Amino acid sequence: MMKGITLRHLAFTGPDVETANLDFVNGLNVLYGASNTGKSFALKALNFMFGGSVPLPGIEQRVDYDALWMGLVLPDGKHVTVYRAASGGAFKIFDGLLTSTPSGEEGQLLQAQHDAKRPDNLSQYLLTKIGMSGKVVAKNMNGEKESLSFRNLAPYMFVSEETIISERSPVLFSGQVIRETAEKNIFKVLLTGRDDSAVVTTQDPKLRKASQTAQIALIDEWIASLKDQLGEDAPAREAVQKQLSALEDALNSHHDTFKSRLDIIDALVSERRRTADMVEATSARLLELELTLSRFAKLAAIYTSDIQRLEALEEGGYLLMAIAGRSCPVCGAPADAQIHKHGAEEIARSHRAAAAEVRKISLERRDLELTQQSLSAEAEGLRRRLANAETELVKIERQLTDARPQEALARQAYEALSLRKSEVDAQLSVYDECARLELKRSQLDVPLSRKKGEKLAVGIDGPTAFEFSKTVQSVLSAWNFPDAANVRFDPLRQDIEVGGKERAANGKGVRAILHAAFKVATLIYCREKNLPHPGILILDTPLLTYREPLVQVKYGDLEPDEIAIQATGLAEKFYEHLASISHLGQFFILENADPPLSVRVGQNVEIFTGMANVGRSGFFPPRDLPVILSLAA
Repeated sequence: MMKGITLRHLAFTGPDVETANLDFVNGLNVLYGASNTGKSFALKALNFMFGGSVPLPGIEQRVDYDALWMGLVLPDGKHVTVYRAASGGAFKIFDGLLTSTPSGEEGQLLQAQHDAKRPDNLSQYLLTKIGMSGKVVAKNMNGEKESLSFRNLAPYMFVSEETIISERSPVLFSGQVIRETAEKNIFKVLLTGRDDSAVVTTQDPKLRKASQTAQIALIDEWIASLKDQLGEDAPAREAVQKQLSALEDALNSHHDTFKSRLDIIDALVSERRRTADMVEATSARLLELELTLSRFAKLAAIYTSDIQRLEALEEGGYLLMAIAGRSCPVCGAPADAQIHKHGAEEIARSHRAAAAEVRKISLERRDLELTQQSLSAEAEGLRRRLANAETELVKIERQLTDARPQEALARQAYEALSLRKSEVDAQLSVYDECARLELKRSQLDVPLSRKKGEKLAVGIDGPTAFEFSKTVQSVLSAWNFPDAANVRFDPLRQDIEVGGKERAANGKGVRAILHAAFKVATLIYCREKNLPHPGILILDTPLLTYREPLVQVKYGDLEPDEIAIQATGLAEKFYEHLASISHLGQFFILENADPPLSVRVGQNVEIFTGMANVGRSGFFPPRDLPVILSLAA
């Protein structure tokens, strides 16, 4: 069996104020007591916490409370708490049942606005939990669709005091004609599990005719504008096409000429670059050689100077050595009788050294001369090559000067033809666009076919309506409602008839009971068919028939059908039945009248006394006031 969501608590908190809290149990929960104590406020607060956009009533008692905390048990058994600021806005989800933000935890942020394409909103979060995510419903007879949001299910969870006595159908909850199709299909999704994703969207014939007329007028305007571009004396499309073919042939021919001219210039430019690079490299090498030869000439001069100096030393030494072997010119003593040699040995050694150095330098000078001859020959060759390259460069420049005007003429001719071809292409595009628009116009300018019997089927079908009627009948029978054996679902009014009488034709109290039975039956039907349902039903004053007219003046005296109901003991059976089906869902009943004693003893029952010093006075703790007067009932 499908499971739903279960409420655990609803708490208001604020700085320096006592927490205002309501606790819930599985099955039946009852809140009753005096008017103007906050019972209906609890329903509005719960609706607000399940994504309602209507702000909370701005009552005096909640001024100091700035946050709401709603504890839930999800269908998978997980305990979570939904947080929302009292001023509205986005939500946060925390793990566990809380009434304050746990330390160090940010919570999961959920946006208030439904968005079927994103998971980060409360609607998608809750729909996913109960197994209804991704559903779509047709919102009109043309099959236009909208995604099912959790707020679409709210009327089957929250039934206010005004709604429960309304003559309006429980299915058509908004009362807006434009929403009737969508609301019927929302009820269908609940009772069948089938959405409208397979429905094919069509357009309303009247809207289609108006759209068709507007499109034809717009196309006519475009065609007229295009014909204005062509002009009155525009040639036929065939002539323009021939002109285009001739231009394309001429362009191909001129393209070949232009390309050949361009290729010549490209080749000359490439050759000029190569020759210029060679001139630059040759000049650099020649300069390098000339600098080297200049340095070698200086080195050769140094070698010559050194040789001349050494030869002078060698010659002087030779002369000294020749004199050293003779008799002394002063005393006439022979050489072998002379005591003083006057450095003859040193002179001999210097003479030998100078001769050796001369031979060494002479060899080096010879090598240098050979190198100079080689470098000079290379330099001469480079000079000749450089002269030839410079001559070639001049020749290439002259050829470029002659070729550029021819290339320019070919380019101009090609560009002129290209421009003319673009103009003709544009003209042909106008003809083509005219033809396309005229074809589109011919497709639009056809009578609309109208087929009978093609209306979109909306809402529940006959067998489902019959089965649902049986479920309502079983609920009313369990409550001891008169004529409960004769219940029918009216597809035209989307409401039930009991004993051949429309629900709306009964008094306020009976309408309230029948509306309550409708919503309880919806939950039971979904559970019996194993279909998704939120699993929570909150009914505000379903037993209005048991009111005291002198106390609840706004509802007036009891009508005959209400008096008849009072005599059946329905109130006690009502509570007994809801307690017996506590395994199917959670029920929260808000009442003014005291529930039967058996209910007050065996169920989760809370009473708001309306008196500051007697029990719980109201939803919010009293603030030094004997009686809370300003809380909306």
